[in-house]
Amino acid sequence: MKKLPVLTIILLILFGKTGIFAEAIKTTDAKVSKATVYLSGAQLTCATDFTAVPGINHFVFEGVSPNLDKNSIQASAKGNFVIMDVKFETKFNDQPKKSSSKLVDRALKAANDSLVMLNFEMEELNEQLSGLVTEKNILLNNRLLKGESLRDTLDMFKEGIAFLRQRLINISTETTGLKKKIFYKQELKQTLDLRIAALNKVNAASEAPVQEAEQTIVVMVYAEAAATAEVSVSFFVQQAAWLPSYDLRANTNGTMDLSYKAELRQQSGMDWKNVALTLSTGNPSQSTIKPELSPFYLSFVQNFRAKYKNEIRETVAAGALSKITDDEKMPKDIMADAPTLAEFISENEKMIQTEYDIKLKYSIPNDPNIHVVAIQNKTLKSTYKYSAVPKLDLNAYLLADVNNWSEMNLLPGNSRIYFDGNYLGTSVLNPEASVDTLSLSLGRDRALLVSRKKLKDKTKERIIIDEKTISITYEITVRNTKSFPVKMDVTDQIPLSQDPDIKIALINGDGSSLDAETGILVWDLSLKANESKKLKFTYEVRVPKNKNLAGL
Repeated sequence: MKKLPVLTIILLILFGKTGIFAEAIKTTDAKVSKATVYLSGAQLTCATDFTAVPGINHFVFEGVSPNLDKNSIQASAKGNFVIMDVKFETKFNDQPKKSSSKLVDRALKAANDSLVMLNFEMEELNEQLSGLVTEKNILLNNRLLKGESLRDTLDMFKEGIAFLRQRLINISTETTGLKKKIFYKQELKQTLDLRIAALNKVNAASEAPVQEAEQTIVVMVYAEAAATAEVSVSFFVQQAAWLPSYDLRANTNGTMDLSYKAELRQQSGMDWKNVALTLSTGNPSQSTIKPELSPFYLSFVQNFRAKYKNEIRETVAAGALSKITDDEKMPKDIMADAPTLAEFISENEKMIQTEYDIKLKYSIPNDPNIHVVAIQNKTLKSTYKYSAVPKLDLNAYLLADVNNWSEMNLLPGNSRIYFDGNYLGTSVLNPEASVDTLSLSLGRDRALLVSRKKLKDKTKERIIIDEKTISITYEITVRNTKSFPVKMDVTDQIPLSQDPDIKIALINGDGSSLDAETGILVWDLSLKANESKKLKFTYEVRVPKNKNLAGL
């Protein structure tokens, strides 16, 4: 495709409109040849060959998605000509014909379904907005802000005021973003209401002759001589998405088989038949604008109220940058997938996203069903151990630790867990929360017996002058009834104090490790076949003698 001078292009456009140059119009049915599916939305490409005549040519792609983003339309071509313009048009049939009741019913059902989902989304946004209003009212009615608490110190008051200021600013920002989302949702709802009303009128008068509307993309090109042109158009649609899901199959030989899959659906208004499919971890619906910090001011306590009201007024007036996202939740029913498809996928890690190119052609109809595409199959090394938290559950759980997890570039998603071919249940796999090692719980093991009891004869209370000391001892018993040794960790805890009058100390941990910030005690055990071990820990609590403890 060669380039023409700007002046020549302008003259061609003007003369083309006045009829000085002949114009050729050629049409084709738009068929999706390539689809790049994001976590929310998809970029679709339609391509075909046209025969261009000398002069101005209009290449029309008929039947494109009515939901496409007009600002995202692009055109490209290969051949001896120049692209002059590309635009989205709604075409009406020249000859009126009777409407098809099936076509109208299908369009009416799709519009009503969209309205139902939109109402749910608006209800959810209103609930979030109501929650923020409630939180703001609670903060503004706080005893600390009103000066009703006589025990609060000046330092506590300053810290409370700083927290209130920052939280209320955040609430204002979040509220503004939600109101923007609700505004655009209401506009979309009005459009759907008008469309449903129009379809109902058409349905009521189905025997009357009507004109059918069809969405098209028109590419205008200029050719100096007759040539064959390969023209493609691409555009973005919001009504498509994919979510990651996983199958984790643990084996007793110390390996973990991971199946990484995509649950994909599309309701773009076009069927995808034998398309080149790419899955991207990007999300064009999210804002690309980097957030900016606002100035953070300090003031004296006595001047805080007036200054704070001014800051809130300025924040509400100025608003905040927000980007509306319409990440749709997908249904949970899953169609059967082809496990060998992962062999035909290549992974391309880019600067800000990862793309998975599927080398096989794929067909995905325009429907609400979920279609599963296999992305990766990997075998990982894992180590097994047992773990128990007898304070909460008198069972031992088998855990599988998978190393080098962060190297796989995975996304959070639902997972189905199997062990030695047996289905154990579902879980949520969150690689973002795991640094390098992922621990998976594979279920209870009844062969490890665990008990926990409070030793009454070791629990003592004594009073020295104005202070009362309480000593408490717990005993944990673990027994391995298996015919082979196992490794196991046992977790318990001691209480913590936020009151300076309550002092807590671990007297005897019986070989456990203590996390002073959480009060968590952990024992690492090696149990031989049919071996039992008893673990004891004692902690001491000191309080004023005239006060009673809650929750001890």
